[in-house]
Amino acid sequence: MSASSEDSLAADTAHVGYAVTRTTKLWQAYGRRRYSVLFYTLLFMMVAAPIAAAFNMPQILIKLLFALCLLLAVLPNTTKHTRIVFIAAILLLIAVRLVSERDDVPIDFGPVLALYGLTGLVAAAASFRFVVTSPKVDSETVHAALSTYLLAGVFFGVLYSAIEFNSPGSFSGPDQFTDSAATYYSFVTLATLGYGDFLPRSELARGVATLEVIAGQLYLAVMVARLIGAFEVTKKI
Repeated sequence: MSASSEDSLAADTAHVGYAVTRTTKLWQAYGRRRYSVLFYTLLFMMVAAPIAAAFNMPQILIKLLFALCLLLAVLPNTTKHTRIVFIAAILLLIAVRLVSERDDVPIDFGPVLALYGLTGLVAAAASFRFVVTSPKVDSETVHAALSTYLLAGVFFGVLYSAIEFNSPGSFSGPDQFTDSAATYYSFVTLATLGYGDFLPRSELARGVATLEVIAGQLYLAVMVARLIGAFEVTKKI
C-alpha cells in the first residue's frame, strides 16, 4: 500500500472516529436531560395545539408534535442495544397512524389510534417508574414526574378519540368531540375537575374515564409520599 493510500485511510478512520465520538457525546448530553427535553416539548405542544386550532393552522403540525412527544417519551427507556429497534418501531407506528387516516388506505384507523394511545401510556408508566426508583430527587426526577402527568393526560385523550371513532356517540357535549376536545376532557378527568360539559355515554368510555380518575389520584398520593421520603432521607444525611 502506498504512503498516500495509508494517509487517506488514516484520515478516513480519524473522520469516522470523530463522528462517532461526537454522536456519543450528543447522546450522553441528551441522556442527562432527557426528561427535561420531554417535559418542555410536551408543554410546547399543549400551548401550540389550541393556538393552531384557533388560527386554523394545518392539523398535521400538531400531529407531528404528538409524534415527536411519543418518540421522546419512549427514548429514555431504551438502552444502547435496543435504541435503534425502539426508534424504528415508534417511527413505523407514527407512519401507520398518519397514513391510516386516509380513506383510500385499507387500514382501520380506530385500532391504530388505540395502539398509539396505549404506547404513550406505557411510556408514561415507564417515566413514573423512573421517578419512584430514582435514588435521589433532582431536576431530572422532577421533570420526569411532570412529564408523566402530561403524558397521561395527552394519551388518555388519544384513547378517548379512538373510542369515539370506533363508537360514535360514546361522548356527548356542547360541541363535536374532536381530538382537542378529547385532550381537554382527559385533563379535566385526570384532575377530577368535573366541569360536566363533555360526558362519557358508553360503558367503555366510562370505564376508561374511571381508570384515569383513579390513576390521577394514586399518582398524586405516590408523588407526595415520594417527595416526603426524599426529604426525610436528606434530613438524616
